[in-house]
Amino acid sequence: MISDSHFHPESLEAFTRELSGAGFSPVPGTHSQKWTGDIHPAFEPLTDATTMDVVIQPGWPYRPPVLLVQGLDSNHQTLDGFVCLWTDEDASLEWTTVEGLFSRIEEWCENALRGWEDDHLGLDAQMNFSPQVMLAATFDLAALGVKEGGWGEYHGVFPQNSPRLELLPGQRQTPSQLRGAWFHVGPLKATPPRQLSEVLRLLPRAQRKGLQKALDQRGGQDALKASGGVDLILFCWERRELTDLLVLAVKGIEGELEAVALQPGPVDEHSLIMRAGPDAASLRSHKATIFGAGALGGHAATLLAESGIGSLRIVDPDVLLPGNVVRHVAGHMYVGAPKVLAVQAEIMQHAPWTQVECLREPAISRSDFLKHVDDAEVVIDATGNEALTGSLAMVAESLDKPMVAGALYRGGFIGRVQRQALPGDTPIYQRQVSARYPEIPAGADAQDFATPQLGCSAPVNNAPPSSVSACAALIAQAAIDVLTGRFELEDEVIDVYRLLPATVFDRIGRYSPESALP
Repeated sequence: MISDSHFHPESLEAFTRELSGAGFSPVPGTHSQKWTGDIHPAFEPLTDATTMDVVIQPGWPYRPPVLLVQGLDSNHQTLDGFVCLWTDEDASLEWTTVEGLFSRIEEWCENALRGWEDDHLGLDAQMNFSPQVMLAATFDLAALGVKEGGWGEYHGVFPQNSPRLELLPGQRQTPSQLRGAWFHVGPLKATPPRQLSEVLRLLPRAQRKGLQKALDQRGGQDALKASGGVDLILFCWERRELTDLLVLAVKGIEGELEAVALQPGPVDEHSLIMRAGPDAASLRSHKATIFGAGALGGHAATLLAESGIGSLRIVDPDVLLPGNVVRHVAGHMYVGAPKVLAVQAEIMQHAPWTQVECLREPAISRSDFLKHVDDAEVVIDATGNEALTGSLAMVAESLDKPMVAGALYRGGFIGRVQRQALPGDTPIYQRQVSARYPEIPAGADAQDFATPQLGCSAPVNNAPPSSVSACAALIAQAAIDVLTGRFELEDEVIDVYRLLPATVFDRIGRYSPESALP
């Protein structure tokens, strides 16, 4: 049984010895990968089965063994007997002992007997459905008109050059579209369906008759086009004030029907912004102006949007060129477009809740700055132009506007983010060289810049993409720090990505005045 597919043979041998001691024996012909024994007593109220199987997967001990128990009717269990004891993210290695395996079985059975009252896993019913595929189906339940206790129609389309299926409101209009029917049964006290017949069984009488009629109309492709037999089923129910669901694709014709579970992909704002982090709710009402939509500014703006900020104004006169794409948040499909519009398009793909105003104009004069920052709650400079940074800092100070500025130095060896927001923050344009505000020494042009691409007007900074990403993240972090009022960062943060020997930046990591002392 021990093979190259396992990482710790000694641990596996110890586990199988414990299995044997607990009365389990290897199943002939399985090379000791499948073991069978008496069912754990905790399962007795849930099934009439007298035995259970333990299957050892490749990757031991980092993948748990599979437990198979027949005759169960519960969530987190499939019709073929698979009992879901651990999530894919579980790193406890609890299963490496029989005691740990049995302890988890007891916990699972207790939850099953209670009806999974403490179960916090949502939208996972497709894992119990058989069969299932990895095709993602995207949808917005509100847009589809789904409401508790109701049912209705929608249609499905495969967007061009896209591997997903989109569920859209309204009846299908062309034969190439798929006909879908949604059903919402309200609170579901039974086990979520694991095959098509169970979907029908759990529907109220009127809904069941409607679905069965649509299924009966699947008499082949020509008949399907004429009759409108259903291709997709969206089965929904309420669970602790949340809507859980199954997206099913119907295969076959009358007498040979089968439903396949798809990967549900909700696209409503609530589902998306759940991944924006803990500051999303408070950032939603805030607005920032960011100068520079290049490598640093584009990434910083996108990170702020992904974190939940409600409104961004982006100022930059340049267009995106092919060489920019290596470090820019936007890809080659946006080459030739203004950088502000390219960044706006990327933000809409990542964070559609953020309103983006694009200003493709140079910011040179004081009046330009005043116009662009008048209603912003934080001003962000990501141009890397020290003259512009100083001028913008003066304007921000005169308006009592918090400001964050970030730039890369020495070919991306150093990233520096400055803030002026609190009374104790020295205005950026007034900062003198000190341990608190150290000078970043200039390097030779050959170190900081590559050979000019097209001439002296287009120098190419040597900063690697990793430095750009790190500094852009720090800019976004500093801006969020200001907007949330936490002020956990210092007014000047310097990160050393690569060493600058014979300077105070001879240590990788975050610079501090104390670290500069001999």
